[in-house]
Amino acid sequence: MISLIVSTRNRVDELHRLLASLEAQTYTAFEVILVDQNEDDRLQDVLAQHGTLPIRHLRSGAGVSKGRNVGLRAAQGDLVAFPDDDCWYPSDLLASVVAFLEEHPDYDGLLTGFRSPEGRLMTPRFPPREGLCTQRSVLRCTLAWNMFLRARAVHTVGFFREDVGPRPSSPKESGEDQDYSIRVVALGFRLWWAPALTVHHPELNSRERLDRTAHGYGIGAGRVLRINGYSWGFCLSEIVFRSFAGSAFYLCKGDARTSWMYLVRAAGQFQGYFLTPKQSGDARELQARGGRGT
Repeated sequence: MISLIVSTRNRVDELHRLLASLEAQTYTAFEVILVDQNEDDRLQDVLAQHGTLPIRHLRSGAGVSKGRNVGLRAAQGDLVAFPDDDCWYPSDLLASVVAFLEEHPDYDGLLTGFRSPEGRLMTPRFPPREGLCTQRSVLRCTLAWNMFLRARAVHTVGFFREDVGPRPSSPKESGEDQDYSIRVVALGFRLWWAPALTVHHPELNSRERLDRTAHGYGIGAGRVLRINGYSWGFCLSEIVFRSFAGSAFYLCKGDARTSWMYLVRAAGQFQGYFLTPKQSGDARELQARGGRGT
């Protein structure tokens, strides 16, 4: 069985789309753990429309990592995934994931491609080749909602870091998803990047979204590199390769506004890396504070 942990806040139509895509799955051995962070009952009508789905409706305080951790405490599946409330699945996705992992019992998880509504493979602009993830390549192919993990990995890694990612005290940060996958790989678990498989999501690189998130998401990315022990040289290469290269690309296209947003993101990455005290033993600490040991 697959446990699908959905942390949701302020979205109704998007959640309806996700649940409709789950109703259409050809593989049906799954549970939906819906962690509701709304302060009202706005989801009641949506849940009523999808009464055939095996949904467990839980509540939590605000913060995407907080919600996912509530879901992790309740998950009972052999596989665990974390779909965003605004993503959606092709009808054969769960069947494809299960078939792949049954054929490769030595792999501990699978990362799918993430595509726009039109089917275009989205960020990063230069993804790694299909294959096993390293601590470097996993940075280029992980968002929490494209990750399917065996329970044995989740039990060992433990919880999402609640001081990273979107939350009330810092709503524009990101990085909780990369932090989690980094910890999975650092503990020796094997993740396979399979970009031919798809999770759909609204456009990630729209101008409106870049305006809203560039600096805060940059801070989160820099912070995650620092607390997971990536060197300053590696951080610099990431900023040069991704943010500065993106800025130059859009400047050459005559799009000065988007070029500027990439520079804003680079500034956030520098800030996140240098202003974050280096921490050690984070995965062990998080596991000890509630990881669901085997």
